[in-house]
Amino acid sequence: MQSFCAPSLIFPQQSISNLKTLTFGIDELDKLFGGLRLGELVVFHSSWMCHLLSELLCVRSQLPYVKGGLGSTVVFIDGGNIFDPYFISQTARQLSLNPEETLRSIWISRAFTSYQLTALIIEELPKILDREDSRLIVISDITALFCDSDVGIWEARRTFNRVSLFLSELVKQRNTILVVTSLSPRSERKRRLEQYLLGRASVVAMVEAGNPHVKITLERHPSKALTSTSVDLFSEKLRIQPLLEEFMEV
Repeated sequence: MQSFCAPSLIFPQQSISNLKTLTFGIDELDKLFGGLRLGELVVFHSSWMCHLLSELLCVRSQLPYVKGGLGSTVVFIDGGNIFDPYFISQTARQLSLNPEETLRSIWISRAFTSYQLTALIIEELPKILDREDSRLIVISDITALFCDSDVGIWEARRTFNRVSLFLSELVKQRNTILVVTSLSPRSERKRRLEQYLLGRASVVAMVEAGNPHVKITLERHPSKALTSTSVDLFSEKLRIQPLLEEFMEV
């Protein structure tokens, strides 16, 4: 796990086909999503399970293409201050990856105000992509800091609209996958802000966590008719940090 303050090294851009996909390694989810493709802005919203899915992808992106990964480092902007190195390490072990090397391949930076988050995204994110050419970007709970009572509603909406537009253009220009989460509780302000993001996303999924079921509903997808739009996963004991082997199809 590394911070953004790395040496300013420039690496040549790699030519990677858009046909390459990032998979979840869970059969039902891979059938539902058909894999995540380069150039897509992906939004998971609702429950805490959104975050766990995004961290699962952080690990799987480091797998080679033949195993459903991207063979790539990851950029993680932690707007929710919820990055969990324990879950990353556990998942890496299950995928026969070295936990320490896996964490070192994740470039992480945290924001504590909406102003810091905006600067990280618009000013710093392009720089780290220049250095690392990472094929996966994750931004956790992107709307939370814009819901702070110290930020006026009109300012929040104006700035968040700018941020979401910037991100939608960035993923296409850089040929990356961007996974963004927006977690509960969903206030009226958060719902309004989410509309900017959802309107520009390529893939949108609502992730609802009950006990013991987790329901994932695909609300938007660029290349498939939404005839079968949801899948239920079951955990014998749903926990904050579930192990992957606990999940199975209902």
